[in-house]
Amino acid sequence: MDSGMMQRHMAPIPAEYADLTNPLAADAESLARGKEIYQTNCLACHGEQGLGDGPAAANLNPAPASIAHTAQMLSDAYLFYRISEGGGFAPFNSAMPAWKDKLSEDERWEVINYVRSLGGNGMMNDGGMMEGGEMMGGGMMMGGGVMAYRLGWMLLGWVLVLAVLAAVVVGLVWAGRRAGGASRPPETPLDILKRRYAQGEISAEQFEAMKRRLSEK
Repeated sequence: MDSGMMQRHMAPIPAEYADLTNPLAADAESLARGKEIYQTNCLACHGEQGLGDGPAAANLNPAPASIAHTAQMLSDAYLFYRISEGGGFAPFNSAMPAWKDKLSEDERWEVINYVRSLGGNGMMNDGGMMEGGEMMGGGMMMGGGVMAYRLGWMLLGWVLVLAVLAAVVVGLVWAGRRAGGASRPPETPLDILKRRYAQGEISAEQFEAMKRRLSEK
């Protein structure tokens, strides 16, 4: 994203739009209607895939936004504002027309649903993760909250993986020790006697006397 486009995306949102959120679910019917609206009114500039490469884009300055990408970072309020009011004023100064008198509110929301789907990012579109984040300037989401959210889940995943690996290692060690213990021959009476003497449980005289008794049996 170039600095000019970033500056435009940071433009403040007028109060009448600032608190708006999309009231329409991005279901199959809404996406189909949004696609039809997009192809009729937006494709010429923004392109088939929303990459800003439509047949009319080459003659426009500033160039149309690659909305398949930028829509993932912009709030509902900002997108609705830009579609409604167009870009024929500062700081936008673009050829984008105002659609508020040509498209109903539902039609504008439906095209927003479709534009978000072009990015293929279901977590941001349907889950609303980006919409719930903080705003940078007028419409761009701050990456810090989202990044912290993702890092938190990533760290939790690694902790769980390490915990599972540790449990596996402990289980293998325990099984190996148990198998090793089962393979050892049982202690003989003389072995027991030697162990008791080595541990100081019996004296040397007791050890010799017991040893003689064992040899007599």
